[in-house]
Amino acid sequence: MLGLFPSVSQSSVVEMAGSGDELMLLGKWPSPFVTRVELALGLKGLSYEYVKQDLVNKSELLLASNPVHKKIPVLIHNGKPVCESSIIVQYIDEAFPDAGAGAALLPADPYERAVARFWVAYVDDKFVPAWVATFRGKTEEEKAEGMKQLLAAVETLEGALKDCSKGKPFFGGDTVGIVDVALGGLISWVKATEVLAGSKIFDEEKAPLLAAWAQRFGELDVAEKVLPDVDGVVEASERKTMAGGGDELKLLGMWASPFALRAKLALSFKGLSYDYVEEDLKNKSELLLSSNPVHKKVPVLIHNGKPVCESQVIVQYIDEAFPDAGVPLLPSDPYDRAVARFWAAYIDDKLLKSWLQASMCKTEQEKAAAMKETFAAVANLEAAFKECSKGKPFFGGDAVGYVDVTLGAVIGFVRVGEALHGMRLFDASRSPLLDAWLDRFAALDAAKAVLPDTGRLAEYAKMKQAEWAAAATN
Repeated sequence: MLGLFPSVSQSSVVEMAGSGDELMLLGKWPSPFVTRVELALGLKGLSYEYVKQDLVNKSELLLASNPVHKKIPVLIHNGKPVCESSIIVQYIDEAFPDAGAGAALLPADPYERAVARFWVAYVDDKFVPAWVATFRGKTEEEKAEGMKQLLAAVETLEGALKDCSKGKPFFGGDTVGIVDVALGGLISWVKATEVLAGSKIFDEEKAPLLAAWAQRFGELDVAEKVLPDVDGVVEASERKTMAGGGDELKLLGMWASPFALRAKLALSFKGLSYDYVEEDLKNKSELLLSSNPVHKKVPVLIHNGKPVCESQVIVQYIDEAFPDAGVPLLPSDPYDRAVARFWAAYIDDKLLKSWLQASMCKTEQEKAAAMKETFAAVANLEAAFKECSKGKPFFGGDAVGYVDVTLGAVIGFVRVGEALHGMRLFDASRSPLLDAWLDRFAALDAAKAVLPDTGRLAEYAKMKQAEWAAAATN
C-alpha cells in the first residue's frame, strides 16, 4: 500500500541521534489524528521535524506525499511517506521495534493484535463520526442524535476496556497500546466537547473505567507534552464559526454561473459547510424570488435565515462574518482593501462586460471591437497582478485573496473559450503573469472542488450561444 505514494526528497529533515533515520511529520494543531502520531513518536522516544500545514492552501509537499486523500497527518521516513493516522502508528511500532522505554504498541500475539486493530477501527468508524456529529451538527436535532450515538459508542468502549485491560491501567495492559493511542489522541477534543455541549462523555457514573483511564492517560509525561490544551481547543472551536457549528448557510445558485461560483469559491477557501440549492433560472423558486426580490437572480447566500445578494457583496460578507475560518480574503489594511475592491469591480465592469458582449455580437466587426476592449482589460489586469502580488503567487500575495476569487470564478469559461475557439483569454505571450496565475489558482484543492468540468461547461456555452443566435435572428 505504501508503494502508492512517491518517495519525497527533503534536505531539511531531522536525523535521529545515531539511528540514521530521518523523520518528518506533516500536521496541524490541534488535529486529533496528528496528535495520535505525536503520541506514538513520543512513546517511542523518536525525534522528528514537525512541518505545520495550511489546509486551505496545501503545500506541494503534502500533495505529493498524500496524493490520494491530500490530508494530514503524513509521516515521511527517509523520504518515504506513510499516510492515515492508524496506519502511521502501526508503522512506527513496526519500523522502530526497539525504540523507547515502553513495550510495543501492538501485542505480540496475533489474536490480541487483531483484537487491538478491531477496536482502533471501532474508534474511527463509530466513536469519531458520532463525536463529529455532536460537535458540528447543524441543528440541535443532529447534535442530539450525534450525542446519543456517541454515548452508545462510549458504552461499548467501556466494555472493551474491561476486556482488553484485564484490570490493568490501559487497553494495552500495564503499558500504553495502540488502542490507547487511537482514543488518547481524542481526549482534548472530548473534554472540549464536554465544555461546549454541557454534557459529560466519559462520565464517572456511566463509564467509570473510561473516565479513570482518560485521567490516567492524560497524566502521562508524553500526553502532557503532546495533548492540546483543552481551553485552547475550546477557544479555537468558538472562534471557528463554521457552518454547522451554530451557523446555517444555504447557497442558491446555478452550476455554470461564474457569479455563483464566486460564492462557492469563497466558502471553499474559508472551509465552510453549506447546503446548496440548484436553481432553475427559467422557473425560479419562491425561495429565490423572496430572498432576492430586487434582482431575482443567483447567487443568494442565506445565513441563519438572512439573505445576502450579489456575488461580490456575498464574498465580502463571508470574509467578514467568518473572520477566523480559513484565510482572510480581504486585506487588513484599509487602503489595500480599497485597491482589492477596485480591481474586483473592474473585472465585472470592464473585463466580463466586454467579454460577454463579444460572445453575443451579431457581426464579426462588433465582435472584434468587443474583443479589443476585452484584451485591453486583460492588459490592465496583468499590470494589476504585478502590482498587487508583489512577485508572489496570487493577487492576495502568498495566499488567495478577494481579487483571486473574483477572477478565479471565470476560469472555466476561459478554458471553454480555448477549447471551442482556440482563443485563450490569458496567454503566455500577451499576459504571462495571468496565464501562470490561472493554472496556479486552478490547481488549488479549494478551487478544484468547485470549478465545473470544462466539457460540461462547453456544452452549456454552445447551448447558450445557440439561444442568443436564435434570439438575434428573431
